[in-house]
Amino acid sequence: MLSRRKSLLVVLCMLGVILLSAAPLFAMTDEVEITGMVYAAEWDADGNVASVVIETEEGEEIIVSKSGKGMELLKLEAVLVRASGSILTDENGRKTITVTKYMIQE
Repeated sequence: MLSRRKSLLVVLCMLGVILLSAAPLFAMTDEVEITGMVYAAEWDADGNVASVVIETEEGEEIIVSKSGKGMELLKLEAVLVRASGSILTDENGRKTITVTKYMIQE
């Protein structure tokens, strides 16, 4: 009987750890929409744009992930876009958006 209780306790603890570690994954699934200007952030050895940020209307710079539609934004330097996707914030407070769709603004 005691062994069964210990086993149940271990399983419940493991389930709790799994649920707590999965919480950030659920937080990033909310889709948001931002509007801002695309700017180059890094260049490769040949001078091509290697990464970009979107500077929002509030002046916040959000790094664009190279996954999703992010690679397409490398060609849109100094273009105003409305981008949708999920945003993650790292331990230093920097935000990265994984763009699922975007629209060039006039």
